[in-house]
Amino acid sequence: MVEAFNYLAKFFKAQVASLTATLVDFSITYILTSFVGFSYILSSGIGVVCGGVVNFTLGRYWVFSAENEKKADQIPRYMLVWLSSMLLNMGGIIFFTEIVGLYYLISKIATAVIVGVFFNYYLQKTFVFKTKTKSSI
Repeated sequence: MVEAFNYLAKFFKAQVASLTATLVDFSITYILTSFVGFSYILSSGIGVVCGGVVNFTLGRYWVFSAENEKKADQIPRYMLVWLSSMLLNMGGIIFFTEIVGLYYLISKIATAVIVGVFFNYYLQKTFVFKTKTKSSI
């Protein structure tokens, strides 16, 4: 029971961190597209980079409490997952906007949920911020 609670608590914290990073990402994407005049694809890429920095920081220090692990080991793993996630997000946004015909922000939301739940959380938990202790859920 405690293990299930710990898992759910960590999953919830990861979702809060992801939402925070997503708010940074979406805000930058919207501002650059709507006010600066960048294409939604370029704006989305810049937003993803900024959100990635926020997500790594929250994941390392708050969600997974992995600050005792070497940052030099975590950063390359995070970059691999993050770049894969960025490609999945960009592809999803292009698919939902260009092929399905959704507004780019709706495309971004749908893609972010799909990639966040089915890709990012699992790989961050098991690959990026894995710890050597038994309590890492």
